[in-house]
Amino acid sequence: MSSRQMKPKNLLIIGTLFLLMQCAENKPSEYTIEAKFTSESPIIDGLENDLIWQQITPVVLKENRAGNDVQESGLQTHVKTCYDDSTLYFFFVCNDPDIWTSFTQRDEHLWENEAVEIFIDVDDVPETYVEIEVSPANIIFDSYIVDPLNIDVPKTALFNLKGIRTAVVVSGTLNERDDQDDHWTVEIAIPFADLANENIKEVTTATEIRINFYRLDENQGMERMSYAWSPTGGRFHKPAYFGNLTFK
Repeated sequence: MSSRQMKPKNLLIIGTLFLLMQCAENKPSEYTIEAKFTSESPIIDGLENDLIWQQITPVVLKENRAGNDVQESGLQTHVKTCYDDSTLYFFFVCNDPDIWTSFTQRDEHLWENEAVEIFIDVDDVPETYVEIEVSPANIIFDSYIVDPLNIDVPKTALFNLKGIRTAVVVSGTLNERDDQDDHWTVEIAIPFADLANENIKEVTTATEIRINFYRLDENQGMERMSYAWSPTGGRFHKPAYFGNLTFK
């Protein structure tokens, strides 16, 4: 039957189904985090002492595969963000009973152990974005993705954020697998200028920025877990699931 022969009722049903499918596909974009302006830039020391961090309500990461809330408080991850005239700032609190990493050099494969990750897309090309990872030992992996489906890791890792600053504080004993740890915090500063690329020459608060936050966690005797602010259901490199970063 052609669409010309369809009854109005059938067309209404099809139209409704189409709209529902669109809403389901667009649902991840409903995730929005608001960066609050600060005239006094936080000190990048991994501590949450700065006044600006006390004024911000964090977002909480979920189980990435199932999309469920993390019920156990001892495993939860909280993220805050703020900005000043030149820089974006992020603060992670990772509750963690077993804090560890085997990596010691920049751009090693941090995702194979424990790490937090930020993906930031500043242009209108979904396939291009910056990936940032930080380990509990304050080791950085930073790369520029141009093809999420076929990532050339050595090539993308040649990219370095020139002005990035990070700090980590561990409440526990790093790499002592048999004791009970509490949490680790990560503070990150990224200059707006470092995020510019061939598609956008200047990144400002007027730029439409897409973003997602992740954490990889592997505790002794427990299942390896992945967490996300906007869950992807599988691998992290799904730009369609990035949320929105807005500026207050």
